[in-house]
Amino acid sequence: MIREGRKIGAGIVLALALASSIVVAGCRPDAALDFGPVGEISTPPEDPLSRDILRDFAGRQFDLADNDHEAHVSLKEWPAGHRVIVPFWLGVNPLYSAFLRPKVGHIYVMSESTLVRTLGNNNEYLIRAGSKLFKSDTVFEGTRTRYVGIGAMLPTVVRFVGTRVITVPRDAPSSGTITEKVPVLREVSLPMHSTEQLPGYAKFEVIGAAPASLSGKKYDRKEARIEDHQ
Repeated sequence: MIREGRKIGAGIVLALALASSIVVAGCRPDAALDFGPVGEISTPPEDPLSRDILRDFAGRQFDLADNDHEAHVSLKEWPAGHRVIVPFWLGVNPLYSAFLRPKVGHIYVMSESTLVRTLGNNNEYLIRAGSKLFKSDTVFEGTRTRYVGIGAMLPTVVRFVGTRVITVPRDAPSSGTITEKVPVLREVSLPMHSTEQLPGYAKFEVIGAAPASLSGKKYDRKEARIEDHQ
C-alpha cells in the first residue's frame, strides 16, 4: 500500500511501549514474533511502487539518509531531495500481531545485521537481522553479491519472501545443532554505497553487472512511501 506524506510517529511510540511491556513481563522478543507459516514466494509484489523498487534498485548501490525510524533511500542519478521511504526490517518492533508485523512479499531495508555463516553452496547465509532492540536468526539469499567473510553487513534493500526451517550449528562455545523456523530475506539491491571498506564489515564480491534501470522516469513525485501495514 502506498502513502505519500503521513508519518507513523504515533505508531512507533505505541509499538515501543508495547515492546517494553513484553520485556518487563519476561516474554522474549524472538518467541513473541512469529514470521508466519513455512514457505517462500516468487510472485511479484501487488503494488506498483514495490515493483518499481524491485526493478530500479536491483543490483544497484543506493544512498541512505540519516533517519532511525524509516529508511529514506535514493539512487545516485535521482534529483536532489527525491527519495523512497521504506520500512526498516524489524525497525519498529512488531511484538504484537496487530502492530507493524513484517508481511511476506513486502520490501524492507535490512540494517543492524551481522553475517554469521554460509549455508551450503547456494549463496545463502545465516545472518542476525533486526533492530537495536533485538535481532532474529534469518536466511539471507544473495542474488547480486557473494560474501567472502563474516561480520557486520551494510544496509541492503531486501524482500521478505517467507520462512524456512533450518538446522545450524550452535554458537561457540556451545556444541551441537539447533533447528529453528526463520524468516527469509532475498537481496534486491547491492549494499548501501560506501566509499571505503569499513572495519568489522563483511567483505563481498559483486556478481555480474548491474542491470540498467527500465523506468523512463524516477517516480512521479518527490517523495514516495511504501506502506508496511494496513
